[in-house]
Amino acid sequence: MSRHMHLMPILGLLAWSQCASAKPEAVESWAKSGVSLQQFVADSRECADTSKETPVYIEAETLKVLDALSSAQLISVVQQLSGPETSALKVVEDISVTNSENDIARRSANFGGKFVAMTSSDVRGQLQKSLDQCLIDRGYIRIQLTEKQAKELKRFKRNTPERTVYLHSIDSDQAVVKNQAVTNFRK
Repeated sequence: MSRHMHLMPILGLLAWSQCASAKPEAVESWAKSGVSLQQFVADSRECADTSKETPVYIEAETLKVLDALSSAQLISVVQQLSGPETSALKVVEDISVTNSENDIARRSANFGGKFVAMTSSDVRGQLQKSLDQCLIDRGYIRIQLTEKQAKELKRFKRNTPERTVYLHSIDSDQAVVKNQAVTNFRK
């Protein structure tokens, strides 16, 4: 048995306690006092459609991180494959033959997953910013749902008329808009 095996239960307990003590993420929505259900639905659809025209790209910082990660993984592969008779440069050349600068995602399955996750995050952020701005331009503000409202919302499947009606009942209520407005939302 490894001398570090006795640490496993402690590490497991530590990880569990971190998860158990984490606060649930706040559920937010867009609200506009007095908006009709018909207008609420139209604004939702039209603002969602703005994403079709939104140019998306990989952020410069993401490219730097991915390039560093790719280089680190190449070095790791070279170290694993090289032996006394192996040329490290030859190993890198062999790996690079099928991978151009523009095709770094295929260097390893591990890297590919990180590439997808990081670039997807960039794209989601850009599309969300476009959607947010459209709603702001139409007079909507962010609100934070109460625990009770968030729990009730979970009962409804996404993209159903029932969920839309429930959200509208919250998001158009003048008292909710006044009392639950998110004040630290960044445009």
